[in-house]
Amino acid sequence: MTKLPLVVDTCIFSYEFNQHSLAERYVQYLEKYECFLSFQTVAELYRGAAQRNWGEHKKEKIRRTIAEKYTTVHSDDSIVAWFVFVMTVRKKQPIAAGDAWIAATALALGCPIVTHNAKDFESIPGLTVITEYI
Repeated sequence: MTKLPLVVDTCIFSYEFNQHSLAERYVQYLEKYECFLSFQTVAELYRGAAQRNWGEHKKEKIRRTIAEKYTTVHSDDSIVAWFVFVMTVRKKQPIAAGDAWIAATALALGCPIVTHNAKDFESIPGLTVITEYI
């Protein structure tokens, strides 16, 4: 049986990677769906590792986790078009460029995004947001 696609937000990857207690809320989605990461999430993960001066062993663990569990989606013309849409549709409620790239990835793939920060992705027409934020 083919799994449906799902874009995983940076926070969810981080919860699982760091074995944070919030990861338990999201494991069901990571197991049920075929999980994708936006190139933006990968960049955020590597930037975080650099800012925290992580050693090569821990950085390699990030690379290995991404390679084993996720498919990275790189920017293309479709994602750029969706990025422009997301950035312009939320004029009254600006969105961070990083979040816009992640949302654009989900829109381009035609799939939901799972996040603990649902407010970051509110009011984006066509975007389905899955969250367990209470």
